[in-house]
Parts: sequence; structure tokens; C-alpha cells
Amino acid sequence: MNYNNSVLIGNWNEERLKNEFELKLFLRKRERHELLLQKSRTLFSNLLKERPLAISGTYVLFGYNVQIVATDMSVEGFASSGKSRYGLALSSLVSERQVDYIQNIDDGCLMTLSPITTPCCRNTFVILSAKDESLRGVKMNYGDEFLLRAENYGDPQSPPLYVRYTPEGAPSSTDRMPIQLSSSKDSCCRWTTMPLLPRDRLEGLGSPVKTSTKLIIKNCVADKNLCVMSQNWMRTFFGPECGVTCKNYLDIHKRCTAENIFSLVSDVETKTKG
Repeated sequence: MNYNNSVLIGNWNEERLKNEFELKLFLRKRERHELLLQKSRTLFSNLLKERPLAISGTYVLFGYNVQIVATDMSVEGFASSGKSRYGLALSSLVSERQVDYIQNIDDGCLMTLSPITTPCCRNTFVILSAKDESLRGVKMNYGDEFLLRAENYGDPQSPPLYVRYTPEGAPSSTDRMPIQLSSSKDSCCRWTTMPLLPRDRLEGLGSPVKTSTKLIIKNCVADKNLCVMSQNWMRTFFGPECGVTCKNYLDIHKRCTAENIFSLVSDVETKTKG
């Protein structure tokens, strides 16, 4: 028996109803901005929105925005005119699994080091004195304990989030990525700085920290240096990014290697010059 195009065969009615349902579901999700594409666009808009750094100046000031940049680490897979590109900024990460229900930074977001160093919501933090968070415009000195607070600009009513390191052996959602944003402000959120060279640490203790100066950032509880996980590159929504943890990397002369060298960038002008 021959069939033409007008003959309906098989489960044609079920297929038609299925297609109609899928179309209605798509339209409903589009109206409610629940499509993955729409959520991804919202995520990019929120996390990559540019943020200003501190006023032009020489020193790091409490109460102002700063970036944490690994200045001596080359960016894997990026090159310009045959020269390696350097600089990885500490950044908040919303993963592919989280984008369905999170479009902004939130409690538990992992921290990575990103080649995107333009000041934006995901890589800019307010540096606060651990002794008095109300301080603003006061110079930060080497040895001062400080907090790094991330701002959720999309929701002013959201609780403050702090960069927190989970020490080894403590319960953690992941062993490979122990630095996260946390709404719990405890001792693990406390950080401090030291001059880069060992010979300068005794005399430099208590002196003001200059912006964009190469230095060591140490977690106060773990007593370990913030470091680049140079062998742990991953693919994210924002491109290839590197893991970050706390670990001491020393050469044969007991000097910190590039994995432990960071800068507190609080001024666009000095950042550009560097």
C-alpha cells in the first residue's frame, strides 16, 4: 500500500501534543527569563560589571576596593606578539552546575585566579581591618590582619561574603578548591601581608603597604601563603582559569617562588604602569 504526505501514521497525535507542550514550555520559560541562555547572560552582566578601584594614591587604604593579583604568573594559552602575558586576579566563580539557580556571587562560591584583570564585581574586594571594619582611608601596614569582603551589587540586602580558607583536615565541600566565599566571618577569613624578601620582613613590619608592590599574603590561621595552583587549570564560563589555595613554595635560598608572589592593586594608574 502506498502512502502520500497527507497520511498520518504511527503515534502522530502523541508527537503533535508533545511538540505543542515543548513549545508552550519554551515560551513560558522565555517569559520568566528561565532559559539557560538568559540566565548565562544575567550571570555575565552581574559578575563582569566594572567596579572602580580606590582613589589615585600610593598606599593600600582600608575600606576601599582592591584586587589580589598574582603578578609573576604567566597566563596559560595567552600570548601577544610572541611575549607571555602575566597577571592572574583572584576571582569569584559561578560554575556551570550553579548557573541554573545562581546568577550572582553567593555563599560557597569557589575562588579561582582569572586572566581577566579588568576591575569587575567578581575580582574586586573591599579590604577591611580585622580589628575595626569601620576604618576607611587609613593606610594598611605590613602585619595588619585584614578581611576581603565581596560585594553582591545585584542584591544590596544580601549578607556580606568574605574570602575564606578551609585549612587542611577541616570539613570542606572540596579538597582541591579550599578558598571560597563565606557568609561566616570567622578566624579563617583573616589574612595578613609580609614583604617579599626575607631580609626586609623585620624592618618592614609595621610600614605602610604600597599599592601594586610584590608581597606575600598569608592566611592567619593556617600560617600558609596564598598560592597559585599552576598545575590546576580548568575551563569555566569565563574561559580558562587557575586554582588557588594556601601553600608555601620556597626555592633553595628559602625565598618564595612565583606561585606565592601577589600584589594588592588598589589604583588603576599604578596597575597600568606595572
